[in-house]
Amino acid sequence: MNLRQKILGAAAVAALLTTVGLGSGAMASPPTGTVTAGPATVGQLDGDNHDRLRASQDGIRLRTRVPSSVATFELTYGPNSESGWHSHQGIVVVVVKSGSVVRQTPCEDPETFSVGDAFTEVGSHNVSNPSSIPAVLSITRILPTDDVGEPRIEDTVPVC
Repeated sequence: MNLRQKILGAAAVAALLTTVGLGSGAMASPPTGTVTAGPATVGQLDGDNHDRLRASQDGIRLRTRVPSSVATFELTYGPNSESGWHSHQGIVVVVVKSGSVVRQTPCEDPETFSVGDAFTEVGSHNVSNPSSIPAVLSITRILPTDDVGEPRIEDTVPVC
């Protein structure tokens, strides 16, 4: 493991702690209940040799303009828990492995996602598990490698 990978790994752990509300910082809309993150696996997208990436296949495109990293981990929402309003750098893709969650974005109707459903997290959002059983999510986050920054950006409850 090279130094860059070790730094990214440490940043991912800090990101997870902050994502679940265990890191430092003011919380405009804090999480409630129990939200726990598993260990993250982090890697540079297409290795160290790509400042820009363009991949296209079957009508799907992925394009980056900066070196980018990918982090994957599981996130479990306990019964009656929620993330609080927040956003992230980069793009987050979520797959529901068990249970179901409700994603709320500003001024939009809430959407419920169940086992096998997937959704993205861009911009401000709140995810909740209003049920009595845990919900397990598989998280994939794509973000600029050199701009790890604050992985969770606290947002206030939107006014519509």
